[in-house]
Amino acid sequence: MTKITAPVAKNGGNGKAHTAEENAVVSAGITVITATEEERKPLLTIEPEKAIIVAPEPKKEMTMLEKILKVENLQLIVEKRAKLVQTRSELERFQISSNDFNCSMRLNDSDGNVFTTNFTPGIKKVIDFLKLSFDASITDVENKITF
Repeated sequence: MTKITAPVAKNGGNGKAHTAEENAVVSAGITVITATEEERKPLLTIEPEKAIIVAPEPKKEMTMLEKILKVENLQLIVEKRAKLVQTRSELERFQISSNDFNCSMRLNDSDGNVFTTNFTPGIKKVIDFLKLSFDASITDVENKITF
């Protein structure tokens, strides 16, 4: 057998020229089955995901009655905020000096029970707690004010 180093164009039976390797296979009597172009296509192709864009819902127009109710509700919220801010500012003006017995605190419950104390550090902690609570309530009320 001789070794062929360059492709030799030899006409095969189907009108196509064979390369040297194909000629060697044909001369050896081996039948080569090649895949057609359709058989070479992948069975499954994966496409990249496409972003799904959701259109925002159109804002519906409020009726006159809904607008009036919204304004009345906002007025109640604004009044509540004003009361909270006023009470918070009253607590801010409350003076506690370093003397342990310069102020007193009196608590009354619905049953008529009364608690009175002159313990200044305790009163100061109660006032600080009330200030924080009023600040949180004011923030909550302000978040409810929307149009």
